[in-house]
Amino acid sequence: MKKRKKLAAIVFFFYCISVNSPVLASTDTMPGNFSELATNRQISQYRLYGETRYETAKIISEYYRRKINLENNRHPSEDSQEKVKNVVIATGNGYADALSASVMAHEMKAPIILVDTKIETSEDAFDYVGQNLDPQGTLYIIGGESIIGREFERKFIDLGFSNMVRISGGDRYDTSYKIAGTLKESDDSTVVISSGEQYADALSISSFAANQSWPILLSPPAELPQKIKEFLQEKRPGKVYITGGTGAISDRVLSEIRQLLPQVSVERLIGQSRFDTNMVIAKTFAPNPSTLYLTTGHNFADALAGSVVAAQMGDPIVFIDPSAPTLPKATAHYLEDLSRNEMKPDLISFGGKGAVPDAILKSAADLLSGSVRAIDIHSIPEIEATVVQGKEYSLPATVRAYLYNGDGVNLTVRWNETVIDTRTMGLKVLEGRVEGYEKPVKLSLTVSEPLPLAEFSTRFNVNEVNRTENIRLATEAINGTRIAPGEIFSFNETVGERTIAAGYKEAVVIEGNSFIPGIGGGICQVSSTLFNATNLAHLEIVERHHHSLPVGYVPPGQDATVFYSVLDFKFKNTTKEDIILRTLVEGGTLTIKIY
Repeated sequence: MKKRKKLAAIVFFFYCISVNSPVLASTDTMPGNFSELATNRQISQYRLYGETRYETAKIISEYYRRKINLENNRHPSEDSQEKVKNVVIATGNGYADALSASVMAHEMKAPIILVDTKIETSEDAFDYVGQNLDPQGTLYIIGGESIIGREFERKFIDLGFSNMVRISGGDRYDTSYKIAGTLKESDDSTVVISSGEQYADALSISSFAANQSWPILLSPPAELPQKIKEFLQEKRPGKVYITGGTGAISDRVLSEIRQLLPQVSVERLIGQSRFDTNMVIAKTFAPNPSTLYLTTGHNFADALAGSVVAAQMGDPIVFIDPSAPTLPKATAHYLEDLSRNEMKPDLISFGGKGAVPDAILKSAADLLSGSVRAIDIHSIPEIEATVVQGKEYSLPATVRAYLYNGDGVNLTVRWNETVIDTRTMGLKVLEGRVEGYEKPVKLSLTVSEPLPLAEFSTRFNVNEVNRTENIRLATEAINGTRIAPGEIFSFNETVGERTIAAGYKEAVVIEGNSFIPGIGGGICQVSSTLFNATNLAHLEIVERHHHSLPVGYVPPGQDATVFYSVLDFKFKNTTKEDIILRTLVEGGTLTIKIY
């Protein structure tokens, strides 16, 4: 019972969007007549998904079984559910063999269940079959033993199911021929030719072909396989649909068909992309759908499992791009046209939020409800920018906006600030407004530390407390100093006179040829460190003096002594931009950077 409750919770995640007011439906009153919902101007949204493609196929199949029971006027309670008579088993690891199976599955009222390469990782398939297949029912295994091994047959037998039919050809084309051979004769002598080298086109038409019992025959791009030729010659269809462009099915194949069947009507259904082709097919066969089945266009598994659900009413499988902010362009306009013609089909998504994001599902509902147009602004992504501290930053005059039809356009934006202060490092979030867009446009501006023109470090003894304090005071005095182009920096003017009142301590200084105590001892290490940094930055040295004795914190000849009002260290900013001095005293290291 616990497993059943979990399944129901996953399968029938459901909510409705109404033009007038929200309507909720319980899992036990799942509507059987989707057209009635449309005339009530309600757009229901279902999400059928599991944690894996195999669980998703199982959940879609459970939904399919309940719909079949509703069509048979059975109440959807657990005890009254009629079991299915047939189940199609296909691999979830490749599309080739199963692309044509949707038509057969619909004809047999059989769900399509996916299996993995091993029985140990195919428990969802065995669980579904064990609970839902009639003991006298039949399993149709699509593909050879290299695709779905004999161990699967033995496992099904252990579960009590011995009626099995394996449909397998020498290759994917032969398999499609053999699947077509299982179908009943139809009054509508139409055949679909799709590429066997990609899945999108065949799956796009699968629900319509299945609903009309049109065989889907696979072909390579360049030439019709012999078995497919034999099928066409034998059945002599009056109509052939080719899905995809000449890269999928070449004009040579089209010519072969016309040579085999001179009287046949051949129509190519083609778009610029898989999404466009998907919509060409939907517009051709579903001008008034009761339900739209949204699924990712970048994988086959969910669409394959869901194709038999869509086939019941001949409704379209609609491909979306989960990596895009909204719907493909052709899809958005298709939905807008439906809304404009007062059609409000329901929405069912195959797969989780990674396959069909909530935002895309909402976009589809908004377009169908008529609350937005395909050319309205759907979203404007947040802008991220970086500027170096102290540099001027100009806000963009336009931003990139994405419309509901997927188009990107540049639109004028008005920002709530016009001048940006970049003196302080950190993150600044700015907001702007774009006409026709209700939400604020956001710009996250990171003011980052610039790359220095040069930097230089020296070491000192932190145990010399007074000298350390003098170094700290002098470095603080010059930290953050901004020097304009052509301006001359003076160490003495910037640091000021070194006095007890200014906080300076007594420490060792050089006077003549002697080391003696003096106020401000140690600040020459700061001026010498700054000299080496300016030298590395190739700035012009205006004034500089050597000590009368060697010092230990810089190599000989690389020092710069200072004495207030007598000896100064000066340099000129010879660059074309402001430069900034940054100092850091950490542990026993003094670092000066020039930006």
